[in-house]
Amino acid sequence: MSLMDIALRTGVPLADIESFIAGSVPKALADRLGVALLNLQEFVEQGEVSANLAHRLGTSMAAAEELGQALGKEGRVGLVLGVLLGAKLSRAAEAGR
Repeated sequence: MSLMDIALRTGVPLADIESFIAGSVPKALADRLGVALLNLQEFVEQGEVSANLAHRLGTSMAAAEELGQALGKEGRVGLVLGVLLGAKLSRAAEAGR
């Protein structure tokens, strides 16, 4: 899947997706995920998880932190993009019912 595909499917501008992969956390991405920018930055940088972010990941805070630590920074970036893609697909599936 290309970065353009990810941008189109998540509704996050391509420049923000590219910026996220390069290491910064754009506000548009945090907004789309429904979490505070600072919480998303802490997760990506250190693997620290807020209750809201753990909820968006569909797990407990302890499990999310353990997963975040195991994945490393690049894995956490991929996880966030996957959650965004999954959330978008879930909304589309519900709308089609």
